[in-house]
Amino acid sequence: MKMKLYEEGEKSKAICHHCKQLVSTTFARRDVPFSDGKGEVKNILAAVCDVCDHVVAVPAQSTPAVREARQKEVRPIEAQLPAIYLDVLDLAAYMVDSASSTEFRKVLMTLYLHRFASGEYPRARLIKAHKSATERFKERRGAARRRLSMKVTPRIAEDIKTLMHETTMSQTEVIKSVIYQIQTDVIESHKPALMKELGALSVIYA
Repeated sequence: MKMKLYEEGEKSKAICHHCKQLVSTTFARRDVPFSDGKGEVKNILAAVCDVCDHVVAVPAQSTPAVREARQKEVRPIEAQLPAIYLDVLDLAAYMVDSASSTEFRKVLMTLYLHRFASGEYPRARLIKAHKSATERFKERRGAARRRLSMKVTPRIAEDIKTLMHETTMSQTEVIKSVIYQIQTDVIESHKPALMKELGALSVIYA
């Protein structure tokens, strides 16, 4: 699909939601807030209303900059877990790439969270993993615990909320279930196609 490359000073037309009409616009560099009001992307090319001076549109060439800025808007995800769950993540990361660091935990977690939230992996599998994790890793009084702490994008944070809502599990239960599924797929089954995919990711995120 052919797309036009716009430059500063060029004119166009667009619907201005502030003026509530079709207006002429001029392309200019602006700081543009995100639609949810949380953060902004700085100095991108945007179509500015010639009547009210509001940004009314963002051309396709500015989309990568918007996406990058959005990715930098991170949210903390934390959970206190029995130490065995962190051991599972670390062993899975090691099996994918023996040179990977503990940072690869986040790659594994976010990949699985998104696939469950998007429906690529069935929700029923996550619920089954929760039941299996509860049975296999029984929590005993005084057992060692470790903190899992990750900073994730708003999209992954929303994925977690989606899974919590649709499975009626708590955030900690969702995280435990995802980790157990990682153990099943990576440590126990060692699925060839998945291992190849994760191996490529480990190189990118090394």
